[in-house]
Amino acid sequence: MKRVLYFLTFGMILFASSCEIITENPLEFTPDEQDPSGNLLVINNSNEQLVLYKDQVLIKKIPASATDYLINIPNSTEGTVQLDLYLWDDVAADELNPDPSLAYKRWLVPLASTDDVETRATWHISGASQYTDVATLNLSYFGGTDNFVDVYLNGRTGAKIASLKPGDQYKKVGVDYGNYTLHYLYWFSDQNNTTSFEEMGWIEKQNVNGDDKDIWLILNENRKDITMVIPHLGSAASQGTKYAGVEIINYSGDPVQVFVGDKLIEAVCFLEEGNTKNLSTIDVDGVYTFYLPITEEGVTEKSFRLKAQTLTTVQTVEIIDITLVADDVVSWVIDGEIDDSGEEPPIEEPTEEDSSEEEPTE
Repeated sequence: MKRVLYFLTFGMILFASSCEIITENPLEFTPDEQDPSGNLLVINNSNEQLVLYKDQVLIKKIPASATDYLINIPNSTEGTVQLDLYLWDDVAADELNPDPSLAYKRWLVPLASTDDVETRATWHISGASQYTDVATLNLSYFGGTDNFVDVYLNGRTGAKIASLKPGDQYKKVGVDYGNYTLHYLYWFSDQNNTTSFEEMGWIEKQNVNGDDKDIWLILNENRKDITMVIPHLGSAASQGTKYAGVEIINYSGDPVQVFVGDKLIEAVCFLEEGNTKNLSTIDVDGVYTFYLPITEEGVTEKSFRLKAQTLTTVQTVEIIDITLVADDVVSWVIDGEIDDSGEEPPIEEPTEEDSSEEEPTE
């Protein structure tokens, strides 16, 4: 009997010990290696161990490091995908079935189908947990300068969210909803010397109604896809071609074609890469930002006459005279109503005097 009690007691001790071992050794986090190339660059400034999912399918376990981390996510259609980040502790128990309500960050972004640096999206992951949703910041930095530019949030020592070379367009950066100031550092690098770096200067203010103001970036549900043009250093005094943007939103109820003067806007706008054919047509509720050149030297703003016409009846829906400023973007909403700044020019009917032939004199 004593022998039986001894073995029972010993077995219970072993069982209790094994339970303690399981309790005290949860699943360990093992980060994945980054891909050799990719269409998504992650910069993890959250100091958290994170797990990335695409449409609830596990993609990568991302280390708690701010080092650039490349990920390749196949996306042949270049359509918008849903990317979700979870804290490792929230999915460790069942990493293949995450609870959507526990998502740490969420970004809806149209990823490129290639791993080209020019089309690669960058996700800046902050440590702020106030908001789950992430906005898309589309950055363009036009040619005509030798300077590169780095973009910082909230000060010169804040987070660097992008680095652009002249000619880069629509560089997609994921940034948490929130309120930020933008700070642009301009620098030059000798292409024959990869270690060279010369700081050229900063732009941290913009002129608003004659006053120098901070460059604010406000991201929220109503501003979750923002396009910004980064100015050239000293752009007000720059020579040569500059570019001004106009965001056109079609609320007219029908597809429209947009003209600059008597030319389709696709024949006038700037496009570094891609095909401009039929770019002038904007679908119902469609939005597109065009960049128009200002070629006059010493001029930083220019007036354009824009016109929207229907596709079938070729009738003018709306016409506007608009002044565009270099390195800035303004919006034009096409809703079929007359704007104060523009009106349809009157059609001049030929007079009887103009149409009649002059009688020969004897």
